[in-house]
Amino acid sequence: MSSEAAPAFPGERPASPFIELIGGELEEWREGYVRLALDVKPHHTNPNGVMHGGVVTTLMDEALGGVIASVRGMDVMMAAPHTTVEMNASFLAACRPGDRLLVEGRVLRLGKTIAFGEAEAYRAVPAGRQGDSELVAKGRMTFVIRPDRRPSGRKAGG
Repeated sequence: MSSEAAPAFPGERPASPFIELIGGELEEWREGYVRLALDVKPHHTNPNGVMHGGVVTTLMDEALGGVIASVRGMDVMMAAPHTTVEMNASFLAACRPGDRLLVEGRVLRLGKTIAFGEAEAYRAVPAGRQGDSELVAKGRMTFVIRPDRRPSGRKAGG
C-alpha cells in the first residue's frame, strides 16, 4: 500500500488511509449517499469472536463524513473541513468473520456551522441466498463545520 492516498473515484474524493488499512471499500459515492463495505476477517473481532464495535463505528463515521462532503462539495469541504464532535451508536446484532458488512450514511440536516447525520450498518445476504439483510448497528453523529480558510474573495459562488 502506498503512503499517499489515491482517489477512490477520480476527481471526487481521496480515499481514507485508515479505511484502507482495515480493509473497507467505497462501494458507492454520489451526492447525498455513500455506501461502504467490509468483509469481516478474524482480525476485526473482539475476544468473543464477533466484530469489534470500533470497526463498525469507524465505518459509520467515514460514511457520514463522506456523505456530508458529497452534499457540501469537495472543494468547499477541503477549504472548510467538517469534524465529528459527537457519536452515538447502537449495536443490534453481531457480525462474524466471513460476513460482509454494508454501511450507508445520510445527512439529516446541514447548516453553516453544524451537520447531523445517521448511518446504518447491515450484514449482507450472501449471494445465492434468499432473505433480507440484517441491521447490525445504527449511529447518529454531529459534525462541526470549521470556518472557510480561503481568502474572502475566493469563496465558492463568489
